[in-house]
Amino acid sequence: MLVDDDATATFLTQRTLKKSGIGVDVLTAAHGLEALQIVKRVCQEEECPELILLDLNMPVMDGFEFLDELQTSADLSSADIKIVIVSSFRHHMDLVRANNYPVIDCIEKPLTT
Repeated sequence: MLVDDDATATFLTQRTLKKSGIGVDVLTAAHGLEALQIVKRVCQEEECPELILLDLNMPVMDGFEFLDELQTSADLSSADIKIVIVSSFRHHMDLVRANNYPVIDCIEKPLTT
């Protein structure tokens, strides 16, 4: 799953994933609230996404608010979802704050193969 409000970044990330040989459908959301709704639905109906590429700076619900909701949601807190923060800049305080969540990595946009 890819959560990013930047349509160009979303397009480029999807293209990079396809070029790298990842042949799965990528769910997308433009902000954290939309992503949370999709994750809840998909986890109930099918199976949870294995990986979420998460931007931090988004309208409606930012990446950290999404992570808070994911951790406190009774039906999602135990889900085995790997989360990678993907941001256009790596601010030191964001990286420190990310350590409070089950984030496996922080990488800079744009993704490259």
